[in-house]
Amino acid sequence: MRNGLSRRKLLQITGLTAGGALLASACGQVATQETAAPEGPLAYANPQLLVETDWLAENLGNANLRIIDVRSPEDYAAGHVKNAINLHSRTFIDPDNEVGGIVLPPDKFAELVGAAGVGNDQEVVVYGVGNILWATRVFWALELYGHKNVKVLNGGFAKWADEGRETTTDVPSFPVATFTVEFDPFLLGTFEEVQAASEDSSGDTVILDNRSPGEYAGRDVRADRGGHIPSAINQDWVVYLKGTDARTFKSAEQLTELFNAAGITKDTTVYAHCQTAVRSSVAYFVARLLGYNNVQNYDGAWAEWGNREDTKINTGSNP
Repeated sequence: MRNGLSRRKLLQITGLTAGGALLASACGQVATQETAAPEGPLAYANPQLLVETDWLAENLGNANLRIIDVRSPEDYAAGHVKNAINLHSRTFIDPDNEVGGIVLPPDKFAELVGAAGVGNDQEVVVYGVGNILWATRVFWALELYGHKNVKVLNGGFAKWADEGRETTTDVPSFPVATFTVEFDPFLLGTFEEVQAASEDSSGDTVILDNRSPGEYAGRDVRADRGGHIPSAINQDWVVYLKGTDARTFKSAEQLTELFNAAGITKDTTVYAHCQTAVRSSVAYFVARLLGYNNVQNYDGAWAEWGNREDTKINTGSNP
């Protein structure tokens, strides 16, 4: 079940802020527009979160739309979707945090997106190279800090380019916007919560490891120690997607079956993680698509767990 405001979560996020606006909200998952009852295997519970290239092409003239291109500056300069703003994925990472890959604190996050013209009232579409990863990570970060109208482009720039759609090298300029943070503490899994979940035998919680099977088993070591969190279930992030370059999401039916196979229902509290909470953001996005409101992203991830000396670690394949 969703919990209320965690004092540690609030301190964790606000510790590096200096006068940044923070409105802590314990009201739960961000609000979504009401949608009709799902019909058919492709009907997601929250279909408005995932847009196709046709939709984006038809809405390029929307003055209230902000398109965020999270690719490298070099890729962006070579050609991008018209009116897209380049905010490289790495600019969302806190360089001052001792744990690698942690999201920017709220004041710096608000400054970054506000300078690009993204306020609370703009409709936002995020895209990356085509593998979805960083687009879903930025989607999660925007929802973590309270934006309520964020979408991901299915297939990313790779699908857009494959279809021969128009690109440009022109760089748009939008007025600086004010982004007021409304932090949703539930979306940020903490070390203490994951540690408690690893010892929970009730069946009410699942630790979802979205790394590769090699990382999970301890053969591919990317921290001081390799392996996985005790009781964690391994589900490589790629299983949620179709394709190899322009990756697109599987049907609602297929995604639900994958969650069921991991023991995840709508009532299960899930802590998704990978190495730096990028791959696990795909699982978070899948949960949002399916209307599962109890999935959160453990931002410290294996970069924190695998580099600590006081954590328990298992090796081997899924139980």
